[in-house]
Amino acid sequence: MPERMLCAIPARGGSKRLARKNVRSLGGKPMIAHSIETARRSGIFDAVYVCTEDQEIAEIARSFGAEVPFLMPQDLCGDLVASHIPCQRLATHLAEQGTPIDTLVCLQPTSPLRSIEDLQSAVREFQTRRFDFVVSVTPVDPHYFHWVVAPGEGEFWSMYFGSQFLKERPLLPPVFRPNGSIKIARLPALSQVGHFFGEHLGVVKTPEDRSVHVAEEFDLKLCEMILAERAA
Repeated sequence: MPERMLCAIPARGGSKRLARKNVRSLGGKPMIAHSIETARRSGIFDAVYVCTEDQEIAEIARSFGAEVPFLMPQDLCGDLVASHIPCQRLATHLAEQGTPIDTLVCLQPTSPLRSIEDLQSAVREFQTRRFDFVVSVTPVDPHYFHWVVAPGEGEFWSMYFGSQFLKERPLLPPVFRPNGSIKIARLPALSQVGHFFGEHLGVVKTPEDRSVHVAEEFDLKLCEMILAERAA
């Protein structure tokens, strides 16, 4: 393990679209357990931490081997608070306890299908290149991105990018979407820009079936189907 690398899973209790999603059952265990187990089995980290304001989430996290040194203040776990904020608060706490942190590995619990290999690849990419940030990305059908329509004035709609990308799929440039599953940053750079997409950004590519973000009931059902297929 890099001497001062922190693996943190931010998991608040107040999700709106899918209530209590971090503790919803997925594959016979709470959803957050999948991220904890993947991080622990990766062999990268001495400890895996969970950042939460929620007592139930904290107890579940500890039962699956994560560390929760304290419950986060409510104001660090609101709808509009970026996921790295509570993780940075944890890093500050660890530094105050004598364990300074250089790098944050942030794993969102709503990406339960990431593999050990995905995580290992992301950390390896970060360590062997001169990146300040590494995020996981998934290919996007170029028509989904380039052929975007948006409401205009009155009743009429128009192509968001005009006619520039009105081409057949093979002629369109490839694009990728950050899927949120894995986000790595050097803490000084993260503190300076306030997000994971600053300069010196690298990526690790992960396929769609390991990049599902659980936001709605449908996403949870999709993950159940994928896990069942893997187990078959």
